[in-house]
Amino acid sequence: MSKRAARSADTQEKLRRAAINVFASKGFYETKVSDIVAEAQVSQPAFYLYYASKEAAFDSLVDEFRTALREATRLCLISPGLTPDELYKDLCLSFTRFLTVLTQDQALTQIGFFQPRSGDATKLEMTGWITENMERERSAGILRTDIPVQYQAGLVIGLLDQMTRMAEEEDNTEDLAKICARIFCDALAVVKVK
Repeated sequence: MSKRAARSADTQEKLRRAAINVFASKGFYETKVSDIVAEAQVSQPAFYLYYASKEAAFDSLVDEFRTALREATRLCLISPGLTPDELYKDLCLSFTRFLTVLTQDQALTQIGFFQPRSGDATKLEMTGWITENMERERSAGILRTDIPVQYQAGLVIGLLDQMTRMAEEEDNTEDLAKICARIFCDALAVVKVK
């Protein structure tokens, strides 16, 4: 990588990190491009080399966050035919994946999951992704059939929302994932874990 390319990548990462920090602390509407460039310690023209607008910077960060959540959701499809213990372990792994994405960068999570401008849309998209998985899982006999899957998915979103807030304070992702898995098994799974 040339010096110029390295410097460009460094500037872009400074702007990305600054945008995350400023949007997380001030919110979208209170943030100005001047706040981001001040935090990044770069010039305002440098900002516009990488982002067309404040909206473009924000949307880029939200897209990055949603892509990570989408991938975690894709990996969380429960396999059919698991024993109760295997189901519990699989769910622990799934909830650990989700909580890892949601806690690895608290400022990015604030932007993509909790702030009103983007959080509601993220949760709605995520509910759709989880619903797709749960429809397959219900067809495979893993999930209850008496509760519509979109409500089951909403329960998972609410659980992740609250556990993410707890994880930010307590830093115990694995323990929280086990609690989520237990609640899921007791409330939604056909096969009960002892």
